[in-house]
Amino acid sequence: MHLTKLVLANFRNYASLHLVPNAGLNLITGENAQGKTNLLEAVYLLATGRPLRTSKEDELIRWEAEEAAVRAHIHREHALNVEVEVHLARNRPRVVKVDGQTYRAAAALGQFNVVVFSALDLETVRGQPADRRRYLDIEISMLSPAYVRVLAGYKRALEQRNRLLKGIREGGGMVTPSTIQLLEAWDEQLVRYGASVMVARDRFIAALRPLAQNAHLELAEGREELDIRYAPSTEGVTSDREQTAQLFRHHLHTVRDEEMRRGSTLVGPQRDDLLLYVNGKEARTYASQGQQRTVMLSLKRAEFELTLQERQEPPIVLLDDVMSDLDNVRRAQLLRMTLRGAQAFITATSAETFPKEILVSARIYRVENGRIETVK
Repeated sequence: MHLTKLVLANFRNYASLHLVPNAGLNLITGENAQGKTNLLEAVYLLATGRPLRTSKEDELIRWEAEEAAVRAHIHREHALNVEVEVHLARNRPRVVKVDGQTYRAAAALGQFNVVVFSALDLETVRGQPADRRRYLDIEISMLSPAYVRVLAGYKRALEQRNRLLKGIREGGGMVTPSTIQLLEAWDEQLVRYGASVMVARDRFIAALRPLAQNAHLELAEGREELDIRYAPSTEGVTSDREQTAQLFRHHLHTVRDEEMRRGSTLVGPQRDDLLLYVNGKEARTYASQGQQRTVMLSLKRAEFELTLQERQEPPIVLLDDVMSDLDNVRRAQLLRMTLRGAQAFITATSAETFPKEILVSARIYRVENGRIETVK
């Protein structure tokens, strides 16, 4: 899969852009704060439905503009080509279109896949559990758009259940039979959606683990071993949905009194974590920055391989100003993905750090103040 056209209007610092990229390597050069990353963010937004660097959609709209739009034409080897659009406005919900038809936002997910690597990705390794849950949710959503609907259903049920629990706490813990009946109804909604979320996470990590382990052995030249483990708040989660649902239901029942005292839900996917170990020690705490970067790079290569297996074609690769932070071995490993038929967009301040054999086949752009020109 690859982008055949990218069109921006009032997106970040781009007043307008009409880009027909190379099907292979696209090297985007320029000084900092000129708009290189904004191009990658536009592609990422279309693929994942999320901004790359902010949770505030208003920040995606160009200064003094009221609306913005991002559109891409995608060529797919094993499906019909598709056009995906996202329209943003300061005072209205976003509008998502697929082939000109308006859909709910989740419909755009799964139309094409990306693997992105930026400095922000290191938070997956060294950050909080919420960072790793976000990583899982984004990656699973691109491979299984149905996961988005299940996750949304879980979040709605969790919000309502927490509201009820808060009301019980504020009422001094007094409950009536009708209150318990309502709580049990929300329990079932939580179990229905939550079991599906946990099973999807368990299956994704099981598929990713051997690919990441192999990648890490190669990157570390056999000196380190990587292990990835799913740490659900409900122990005993498996790939069997009914069994997981029963465990989750039982766990909710055992902590009900404590939840009513605290006024919030204490178990469920919102408390899951992804554990990463290097040579048996947790990477978040004990790994050096270089080791953490290698862990993240291993995960990215594993994502690439998993997408290739699932989609039978490589994802689009987005590398945001990371080449200068890697040694020659890791830089070569990262570039190897772009030599396997994948379209890649790589930002850098200049092309000087790239091998000549890479530059021969690359299309090189220069970005300055939201304007782009082809250098080669």
